[in-house]
Amino acid sequence: MLDLVLTFAAAVSAACAVPADLTPAPAQPQEESRIVPVTKLVLAYYWWPQECRRGDASGTPGCASGFGFRVHGLWPDGAGKTYPQFCRAPTPLDLVEVKRNYCMTPSTTLLQHEWAKHGTCNWATSAAYFAQARALAASITLPVIDAPGKDQTAGSIRDAFVAANPALPREGVFVATDRNQWLTEVRICLTTAGRPERCEGGDNGAPDSVPVRVWPR
Repeated sequence: MLDLVLTFAAAVSAACAVPADLTPAPAQPQEESRIVPVTKLVLAYYWWPQECRRGDASGTPGCASGFGFRVHGLWPDGAGKTYPQFCRAPTPLDLVEVKRNYCMTPSTTLLQHEWAKHGTCNWATSAAYFAQARALAASITLPVIDAPGKDQTAGSIRDAFVAANPALPREGVFVATDRNQWLTEVRICLTTAGRPERCEGGDNGAPDSVPVRVWPR
């Protein structure tokens, strides 16, 4: 029987093997640069089974591994709806960095993208960016939300995260779904120091009463 909660480190170690033929993703085209002051952080977790249902993600090695939550990215955020992105030309990730972070984010393309789009806006190096992402992820205990026969709502998913992490304010757990109400990700709102806080403006995604469909691992 699955435990009701797993620390992220335990979930990673229990379910992940770095592919022997792993190679860094090539550099990607830069998008529009936007430089604004960083006032908060967001730690975003993909629900990986749903991410792997996308047509362009089906070839990702991690999609064959039965993962649950995996880190989408650590995002610097700004006031209101503004956020910085692509703040400077990124260095390409080397193989050591990719292997170190693959079990946290099992897609080399996504790792490179997150460093380019988000990491360059608040961290001097990719090593510093991913080190903080790993540390913050390790501080979150992940609930099991895909138990057979259990219906979920956005509220029950928030409740599960708070039950596993009493320091999380309930209003700081953002639940995101697609237009068919499939769970796509859960975001944890943080201060710039990495402490959990309420999401700005009371916006924490789908309302509690919304039924959420969870694609199983």
